[in-house]
Amino acid sequence: MIDPRNRTYPTTENTNVTVIGQGTSIVGEIRSKTAIKIEGHVSGRIQCDDTIMVNETGRVKADLVASQIVISGEVEGNVFAHDRLEIQPKARLIGDITAPRVAIAEGVIFEGKCTMKPPGQMKDGPAAEANKPAAVQAPKQS
Repeated sequence: MIDPRNRTYPTTENTNVTVIGQGTSIVGEIRSKTAIKIEGHVSGRIQCDDTIMVNETGRVKADLVASQIVISGEVEGNVFAHDRLEIQPKARLIGDITAPRVAIAEGVIFEGKCTMKPPGQMKDGPAAEANKPAAVQAPKQS
């Protein structure tokens, strides 16, 4: 388990971290190849090739898609982790989760459904569905 007092989190690709600090609010879509640490408020959608960390002060109303996700604050939205999801004590998650590995600490508030699939089956998720074009039906011929 990651020590929340230490505030150092493993990243899968590199050590660059984008910080959304306390007092900052973002509405919209965030895409990043490097880790994201959220200490402020975000509404919309967050997609990251590395790690998303929602710290104790972080408040998120968004779907999260990343290699690994660590939640210590509040998240309202669906969570899709390609590698692992960790929900730390005092965290609050309202939404469905999909990940091959999940760690939920005692004291967490979690409302939703949990789906665990092997990493090889994790290719299609919220990110893939969101990027697919809408199906177009041909008009019926009379």
